[in-house]
Amino acid sequence: MKKKSVAVERVFEELVGKQRRGEPCALVLLVEAKGSTPARTGAKMAVFANGDIVGTVGGGTMEKEAIDLALQAMETGGTGLHEIDLASPPEYVCGGRAMLYIEPVLPASSLLIAGGGHVGQALCNIAATAGFSVTVVDDREDFADQSLLPAASRVVCSDYRELFDKIQVTASTCIVCATSGHAHDYTVISRALNTEAAYIGLVGSRSKRATFFRRLQQENGVSEADLARIYTPVGLNIGAVSPAEIAVSITAQLIEVRNTNGVHTSNDPAGSRGIPAYGQDKTAAAAE
Repeated sequence: MKKKSVAVERVFEELVGKQRRGEPCALVLLVEAKGSTPARTGAKMAVFANGDIVGTVGGGTMEKEAIDLALQAMETGGTGLHEIDLASPPEYVCGGRAMLYIEPVLPASSLLIAGGGHVGQALCNIAATAGFSVTVVDDREDFADQSLLPAASRVVCSDYRELFDKIQVTASTCIVCATSGHAHDYTVISRALNTEAAYIGLVGSRSKRATFFRRLQQENGVSEADLARIYTPVGLNIGAVSPAEIAVSITAQLIEVRNTNGVHTSNDPAGSRGIPAYGQDKTAAAAE
């Protein structure tokens, strides 16, 4: 554990910086101090995922307990008040009482959509309403158009081979591949597996899944563990047909992954039946 003596402003700067870089952290605030305590009310500390801190709430055993509580808050996402009795032996002998407010500062959920066709457009709009910061990438200028994707935080026209050179992917990023062709899908997915993305989804049928996985293994040597990271057919099985319905099913799965730290809990995933392609996206699927 590394401890730094810094101004209060630095604590907040570190919290903001960590969030922007997609790294979890937590704010610890001493909101009440009674009797003999190692710090005064208002003391602040930022705790990082590796246990390092900036600032202090007094040091010693109380601070160690605060760090442990902050690490738990990062895991659960829970915010709360924690009372610490400093007269409870053998750990504490000060005789006071402290109240800590702990709030995790977690990375914003981000969604990268490869493909700005019908499904990509619908997914962008629905996922944004669910709290995802959405980036859409398409190699076609007509589809990499902000007017078609008003809910997107960012729209990029790029060759898919250069996608991950231009877009930062962190452990809080979800990726959904819905490009206009199988070759583009392969480019995106094979490169996505080299990132730490929380979710990698591919629009397509069960037959496409089998062909796709076989190629990934034969040409790229992709392991079974990495193949297991790919959600395809993507989305929850709600009988989705239209682009809007498909987008709802995918967004529901994204929410599930976000809220369960990647643990899949649904009993009836889309993979049991598959999600059909639609409209312009159907042309590419028909060639599979």
